[in-house]
Order: sequence, then C-alpha cells, then structure tokens
Amino acid sequence: MTHLFTKRAIRMVATIALVLAIAISTHNLADAAEFNFNWKGDTGYSAKGSFNYDTTTAPNVISEAGLGVTNNLQSLSISFFNPLSTLINSFTPVVNGVSNYSFLRFNFDSTKEEIFGPFDVGKDDNLPGDTWLNNNLALIDEGFSDEVLAKEFGLTNRDAVGAQQILDLSNNSIQVSKVPEGSIVIGLLAVCSLGFTAYKNLDKATQE
Repeated sequence: MTHLFTKRAIRMVATIALVLAIAISTHNLADAAEFNFNWKGDTGYSAKGSFNYDTTTAPNVISEAGLGVTNNLQSLSISFFNPLSTLINSFTPVVNGVSNYSFLRFNFDSTKEEIFGPFDVGKDDNLPGDTWLNNNLALIDEGFSDEVLAKEFGLTNRDAVGAQQILDLSNNSIQVSKVPEGSIVIGLLAVCSLGFTAYKNLDKATQE
C-alpha cells in the first residue's frame, strides 16, 4: 500500500512538472526578458535584485519613475545584505506593472544590457527597516543638491526609530546579467525526468 501511494505521488509530481513546462513554453516565453543585477559597496554591504519586461512592447531604453502604472517594467525586486551576507530586507517596488515606490528611478539600456543614469530602488515610507539604494543622479533628479552624495551610490536605511542612516557609499557600478531563456522550463523538465525515472525504478522494485 505504501509503495502504491509513493508511486502515485511521484507520478503526480512528474506529470504536474511536465504540464507546467509545456504551459510556460507555449505562453510567449520568448517575449519575456528577465535580468538579475547586483551591487557591492566598499564596506561590504550589497544589494541583489531582478526585473523583467515584455520585449514586444518595450523600447531599447526603459525608463521608470515614481508611483503608478509603469511604462515597461512588469516586476522589479531587490534584497539588501550586510557585510556578513545576512539579509537586511527585501522589497518588490514593481508588481504586475505597477510601482509602489514613490522615489523609484530606474533606467536600463537593453542594447547594452546596462543600468544607467538616475537609480533609486527599495522602500522609503519613513518607517524603521526601510532600505534603498540610490545615486546622486537620482537625488539631483529629485531636486536635492549634487553635494548630498559625493560618490556614485549610497545604501541607506532607517534605524529602529526611523532615523536615516547611510550604510555604504561607493563608486562601484551595478552589474547586470540576463537570465537564460527557458531556464525555468529546463528545471521543470529535469524534475519531470527524475520523477518518471524514480517511478520506473520503484515500479520495477515492487515487481521483483
């Protein structure tokens, strides 16, 4: 009875993986572009994130700013880490094509695959734990003096009482890497293959 239940469970997981792989591959996968990005400051603080957009409607240069419906980005997420690589916080400033971050500044050149210009991504609602990464170009764009930050990027958050504190200043740029197309499908197909292999092996074992 146990073997029968296990066989059914394995077959069900493998079948679901196969169905998901087929569904994803037939749902305009080639039209979606996804990228990862990362930044590391001079004192060891870092930020990692990802974003995606529809290549059929997006121009070569994607620019987003402020709250509301985005021009092209479908999603944008970022996580912040201390020098020990411990997670500080994670936020998703853009969800389903809508920005929830009023200070958002994001510019991406898809031909060069580079983030450039004003950049401000994170969360800042004047609450403890809010964290964001921005550069002096973003501050100038907001009307602040260009002397606010002498260096290119600053990783800032709010402490227990909500006071702003700069954790890291750095001239280091943001690195971008494209997520290979079909990587999700490949992973699901691998799960599918392992599942059916396990099913066959278990079936053979129960017959011996």
